Amino acid sequence: MKTDFEAYYADLRRKAVRQLETRRQECAAMDPAFAALQAKRSRVFLMPAQGAKLTLSTLRMEEEALLKRYGLPKDYLLPAYSCPLCQDTGYVGSPIKKKCACRLKLEQQDLVEAGRINERETFSGFREDIYPDEASRKEGKTICVLCQRFADALPAPKYPQLLLFGQAGRGKSFMGNAIAARAIERGIDTLRLTAYRMTEEVMNGFSNNASPLPRFTQVPLLVLDDLGTEPLIPNVTKESLFAIADQRNTSRLATVYISNLNADELTERYGERIASRITDASITKAIRFTGDSLRGSKEKNR
Repeated sequence: MKTDFEAYYADLRRKAVRQLETRRQECAAMDPAFAALQAKRSRVFLMPAQGAKLTLSTLRMEEEALLKRYGLPKDYLLPAYSCPLCQDTGYVGSPIKKKCACRLKLEQQDLVEAGRINERETFSGFREDIYPDEASRKEGKTICVLCQRFADALPAPKYPQLLLFGQAGRGKSFMGNAIAARAIERGIDTLRLTAYRMTEEVMNGFSNNASPLPRFTQVPLLVLDDLGTEPLIPNVTKESLFAIADQRNTSRLATVYISNLNADELTERYGERIASRITDASITKAIRFTGDSLRGSKEKNR
């Protein structure tokens, strides 16, 4: 089940508030001076900004002295957030906010649990011994290096789009997954899914009178797998794909397209205006995977 991150963080903040209130009550019962300090603090917000800042600083020092007297840590009456960096909001930075490392880690776990990221398919898990001959091994190693360079240059590689295409079972999805995993490790917001799943989510969004496209057009890295296997739903599939490809192309956002189809076949399936945005040589590095399927070799070497 997909995590509702806003609800998750709201629950964390509520827990922190409840814990803080409990501790304040305990301290007030132990010494009325704690309650007096809290009463003074509540009146500070009626003061001018500069005066309020100085008064809060003074009250904080008095509170820390009281806590020390009773052998309590100086942060005992501060909110105990599970993530001090974002204070359980999931975002850091001002005025421009970005997702906190804690949220990116949760999203990675969510993707793994949903089957969208295979935690075994990473660059460190790349194995040369699955290739049957030297020519195949050389191609595999070259492709792995190119994909690693792309992942390490995120969020702004020289060519913001990768097109991984060619024979089925040659490791295209492995490389797409490895790029996504490396990006998330580096704190880059990432969405990896199949074209079939994307079509489902777009349809669900329209059915619920929501706007599903920003999720795909704004994420810093989109890895779209199995392009060409999704159903061509009238007024949905091509129109949505065009909007996504066009906006990401214009914004130069990092995108990895994975397909068994070559440029001509993409044009035949989707039309020139969509294919041209996916294969635009000025921003796209196309990597072809050749040879026979490696899936049998992978099973033997597990």
